[in-house]
Amino acid sequence: MVGTDSEVSAVLAIGKRKRVARTSANVPLVQSATPWLAPSVLVAMRHEADLEIAGPVDEMALAGAERAQAVMHGWYPAQMRRVAVRADSVEVPVSAEGRGVGCFFSGGVDSFYSAIKHSDEITHLIFIHGFDIGLNNEDLADRTRTALRAAAADLGKPLIEVRTNLRQVHTGFGLDWEAHSHGSLLAHVAQVLGGQLSKIYLPASFPATAMVPYATHPDLDLHWSSTAVELVHDGVEASRPQKVAAFAHNDAAMRNLRVCWYNRENDYNCGKCEKCIRTMMNIRIAGASGRCSTLPAEIPWDLYARTYMTSGGIESAQENLDGMRELGYDDPQLEAALRGVLDRPRLTNELLHMRKIAAIAPAFAEFLWTQMTSVRERRMARATQ
Repeated sequence: MVGTDSEVSAVLAIGKRKRVARTSANVPLVQSATPWLAPSVLVAMRHEADLEIAGPVDEMALAGAERAQAVMHGWYPAQMRRVAVRADSVEVPVSAEGRGVGCFFSGGVDSFYSAIKHSDEITHLIFIHGFDIGLNNEDLADRTRTALRAAAADLGKPLIEVRTNLRQVHTGFGLDWEAHSHGSLLAHVAQVLGGQLSKIYLPASFPATAMVPYATHPDLDLHWSSTAVELVHDGVEASRPQKVAAFAHNDAAMRNLRVCWYNRENDYNCGKCEKCIRTMMNIRIAGASGRCSTLPAEIPWDLYARTYMTSGGIESAQENLDGMRELGYDDPQLEAALRGVLDRPRLTNELLHMRKIAAIAPAFAEFLWTQMTSVRERRMARATQ
């Protein structure tokens, strides 16, 4: 491990395969081995290789990693095998005095809900470039940072800005981002911020009623805590419609909400993908149509009816239908659209999937051709040097 005050790095190695992981921030970072424990344990489990850690590791974190291994192995017995963990030495605990409370903050529904819910306690918000925005996408990252700085200022909190390549490193070692990996990345960032924060809220992706094995989970996240930093999985008591209803009249949220995972033409929110549309429905159910400036005011009903639905999209349609009942919102047009998805024949959905693939095939082919041409040109340039 090496680093400066605001940057740390470590080499993760399995046999001859090595990856250099790097994390930086706009605040000083912890220089011990403890922040690397969670992501390293998962690499070791995936390859069934005992873990040797060079550097001091917090004793509570080591014990927690054993429990985290038990959870992950229980969920994924064939992919995640338990391994032995050995560290050079034990890290001396630090006092919580003078340190704040953080909340991971992507600008999405879950993070706005937790940030506003615990606003009296939270002192800092945390944005991670490299989590859901690729490190090569500086344009979207810059626009997101600008929006989240504004949202944090509106909420009266400083924004800690982190950059890490751990997602790429984990992918290189064969870890699945959603099932295995992203929770340990959050744990790493939490521990590397231990000099600033003693407790960090991790906004829940699912309500308790829909909880499934996942890389962030209330049965897992607490085990990535250390003597210095407590990790708290937050928000399982609320569905997505309930979360949006809780902040639908908050100006900071309505000016800066970011939910899109499709990012058509690198938009902040494309307003056309299933996730954008479901969020527009959440806002409508909350009685706040037109208040969110980062999403269209009008729902594209025809587009929604023609959208291919993954299992997550179908579950979200049911969640919105349930949310209408729970929040007492009567809207025949919205109910008909949601029931149209829930009652859609499987064959119709698969045909929509085929049409979607056909639509993106030319762009994908162009991308591959560009990459191949670039590689060929680089090889030719090297050959003539």
